[in-house]
Amino acid sequence: MFFIVAGAGIFIFTNSFSSTLGQTSHSAQAINITFTGDVMLARGVETTISKNPHPFAGIIHLMNDTDLTVINLETPLTTSNDQAPYKDITLKTNPEYTYMLKDAGIDVACLANNHIMDYGQSGFLDTLDNLQKYGIKYAGAGNNIQEAYTPLILEIKGKKIAIIDASEFTSVSIPPATETSPGFAPISWNHIKTAMDNAKAAGADYIICEFHFGEEYKHTPNEFQKELSHKCIDYGAYMVVGHHSHMPQTIENYKGKLIFYSMGNCVFDQPFPETKSSMVMVLNLDEGQPYVQIYPIYIGDSFPELMNETNASSFLSDLQSWSVNVTIDNQDGVGIIKF
Repeated sequence: MFFIVAGAGIFIFTNSFSSTLGQTSHSAQAINITFTGDVMLARGVETTISKNPHPFAGIIHLMNDTDLTVINLETPLTTSNDQAPYKDITLKTNPEYTYMLKDAGIDVACLANNHIMDYGQSGFLDTLDNLQKYGIKYAGAGNNIQEAYTPLILEIKGKKIAIIDASEFTSVSIPPATETSPGFAPISWNHIKTAMDNAKAAGADYIICEFHFGEEYKHTPNEFQKELSHKCIDYGAYMVVGHHSHMPQTIENYKGKLIFYSMGNCVFDQPFPETKSSMVMVLNLDEGQPYVQIYPIYIGDSFPELMNETNASSFLSDLQSWSVNVTIDNQDGVGIIKF
């Protein structure tokens, strides 16, 4: 993986996949960004790590062969015992596992979600420290709401990519950042608009908005997701990427820009069949013809693997049926959307 601003990854794993399925292909001039859904290295995932310590081995080439890799990190990296009150499910990851993110070539962790505060401010601040220790950038979080909404701007091949991240979910158990306290960015149109203004003022060529929003275990977005995503595109976002549902949702082409309402899971231990089929998306920013590649994955024992061509084709057919104003061209089990 080649990095210009976000730091150098360490290529450790090899991939023995020998057919054309799963091989990235792009010009030297194009900027290529890999996006995954939810990543969580706790609970049952930790059990699998004890048996097979390579969570990303099945998709490592998709992360290391591109210029930038962005994930949603659905867990604090901490040993804190400051467990959130009134919350049925709390997650935390042994910070020793942070190296696995770095080794996988992950450049950016989006932190605005409903689990990042599971172990309070201490666990949250530990997470920032552990990501910084390994040179992994983060978005959607900070020591106050202004920092949490500061666009992450990365320069790649002479272009500036801005990432803005926020979460819909707040409560006593999920406290967001405020003027005076650390935490994640809560979804607020005024803050999003200001963040996009700041990204434009900094010379961003592409603004990508990531949101943790919507309803769990649904393939289609609700009206709030659609309204917010459309407003972002109308205001100048190049793409919207979502997560939270733990399963893939609609892809929409809105005014020539793509909205991925949910990427689904990537590394996760949920046992439900509908949460195990998901995708990795590679955005190819070619000024002549931008397009995305969709790589269907299956999450067996917590870790993602590329689907075989038959299963991938079935997944892409289902994804097409949920999507709006897009045509997914199935090329040997890899979906291609030009826009």
